[in-house]
Amino acid sequence: MSTQLTPPAPGAIAVGSFTQARKHHKSYDAVLTLEDPGQRDGLRVRDGEQLILNFEDCDDASLGYKVATWANMIEALRFCRLHSNGSLLIHCQAGVGRSAAVALMLIAHRLGRGHEEQAVADLLAIRPEATPNLVAIDLADRILGTGGSLLSALRASEAANPAKLQARANRLRYALENPGLFAKA
Repeated sequence: MSTQLTPPAPGAIAVGSFTQARKHHKSYDAVLTLEDPGQRDGLRVRDGEQLILNFEDCDDASLGYKVATWANMIEALRFCRLHSNGSLLIHCQAGVGRSAAVALMLIAHRLGRGHEEQAVADLLAIRPEATPNLVAIDLADRILGTGGSLLSALRASEAANPAKLQARANRLRYALENPGLFAKA
């Protein structure tokens, strides 16, 4: 079961699944949708601000899938900053990989350099089941100029949690065993 969404409030960040977003998006000032390339029947907000980005939730860029790009992450950060005074709902399919990565980037940006461990802790307070997309976090590190410390803080947090490590292993195994389900770069 998914963690409940953070209630809408000025400056609030909610991280959720597609199902949660479909049900609650009207309560938020802005919605950032991260979906699979070519996804049909995605969430489209009619009355409000929305950014839609398309990339696979794959932690390994070497597999040749369409993963997060520098441009995707810059656009996501720009959108999040533009709506920083309102309530922001960031969602992907399950609310654990792509959306968690963008939320972690935004939290780290708000806290500033040197607070990467706190950014990870804050994300996990919002979305305990999060396993942020590693390709996106690597890009976030470079965009924010944190020198890899955001990814290091995330890895240190997950190293103490066998369930997170298993979730990562399962995600990679799925990507390796199901190449036909992933858009190619």
